[in-house]
Amino acid sequence: MRPLISGLRLIFASIVMLIFATNAAASGASVKPFQHHLSVAQALEDIDQWFNWLHQTHPDLSHSVKNVDEFYDTVAQIKASINAPLNAMQLWQKMAPLNSMLADGHLKVGHGSSSQWRQWISEGVAFFPFEVKILDGHMIVNCDLAEQNSQYKGAKIVSVNGKSATVILNKLLTNTHGDTLAFRENVLQSQFNRLFYMTFGSQETFSIELEHNNKIHNITVKAKSAIPSSLAQQSFADAFNISYSNTTALLTVNTFAWDDFKQFLTYMDNTFSAIKDNKVNHLIIDIRNNGGGNDDMWMAGILRYIADKPYRHFSTYRSKILLKYRDPGQIVGDIEQGENTRLIQPEPELSNFYHGKTSLLIGTGTYSSAIVFANTVQGYDFAKLIGSPTGGRSTQSGGIQFMTLNHSQLQMISPRFLLTRPSGIAQMTPVQPELTLSHAGIPASLKNNL
Repeated sequence: MRPLISGLRLIFASIVMLIFATNAAASGASVKPFQHHLSVAQALEDIDQWFNWLHQTHPDLSHSVKNVDEFYDTVAQIKASINAPLNAMQLWQKMAPLNSMLADGHLKVGHGSSSQWRQWISEGVAFFPFEVKILDGHMIVNCDLAEQNSQYKGAKIVSVNGKSATVILNKLLTNTHGDTLAFRENVLQSQFNRLFYMTFGSQETFSIELEHNNKIHNITVKAKSAIPSSLAQQSFADAFNISYSNTTALLTVNTFAWDDFKQFLTYMDNTFSAIKDNKVNHLIIDIRNNGGGNDDMWMAGILRYIADKPYRHFSTYRSKILLKYRDPGQIVGDIEQGENTRLIQPEPELSNFYHGKTSLLIGTGTYSSAIVFANTVQGYDFAKLIGSPTGGRSTQSGGIQFMTLNHSQLQMISPRFLLTRPSGIAQMTPVQPELTLSHAGIPASLKNNL
């Protein structure tokens, strides 16, 4: 009997080890965000929660929504289409086309935060394996995901998993938020892998048809678990840096949302001292990739050193009164509107005040607080604007609020105020530069850094 008992023990031990290994594999399996299921009632409750919150937060939907009646009808149609249980990703897929209809970079039917996506990727979420550029209505391979280059760099994507690139691109752009088509293309480039994942779901492999060097290539590649460059956390040097060419300086400022305000101010103070020491007479400030942040950063960190007259950074405002921002006497839910009469005084007595020529380089990626900055320097002639038009409107929304839907955990964004440029002109079109890049007189050695 002992050999039989020993054999049974071995079999039992093997079964236990197999169960343990299976459980371990399951616990280590790739997480798949937004796959939890919702009942019809839960999905409808989430839509109503968002819809009510949007109207409690936004000061005026007609600012960006061209046809409010069409928007309301579309929301009703989405609700009517939900007649069976679905998962959270499917709910987003139904609601996401509202993003292009809402047409504002601060107004979004969202999914997860950047930090959540970084966490999910660390747990195994895998994406479309290329980062792309959108160029002339085409998706072009820019690099392998999370890499600097690709053997297919510059290749045009013709189809993915049998679906034409045109169909894919149109669907993705419909689901992308932003003021204009140019802005949505810019956002899609940055968030391509996440938006592809949310729009078409998790996929293990991709059969991709590429057109490269006038040849067609059919490749099959696995999904890749790696952090896209747009999700990688910037170093200070990536966000802020300066280079010189004789008496011209190129100052790159890629964000106004840096967490360490004191670090930024110290850097800028030292930078303007260096600009003086280097006898710079043409300062070019590059904010083409600056998506905004806090107005205080550019007021205290840049305009303090170049503004030679009193200024205001906006003229009129419209704001929804929210409880957490309510001043005495204000009623929650009311719309407050008025004129900004506060003028910020120049500080020409600063030892490192800059008296030379200033140019501000703008582009499609210039947005939010960076647009307010561009409005201000253009309105007071603190700098000439060069480059290409911004992707967002000159009249900007702001004061963004966040809300997470109870059941799906989808994250929604809405602004609470609208700002008109300092001149008082309600410009609902992009900010326009005075000069193109080719006519800006930038030294060739600095153009290599652009």
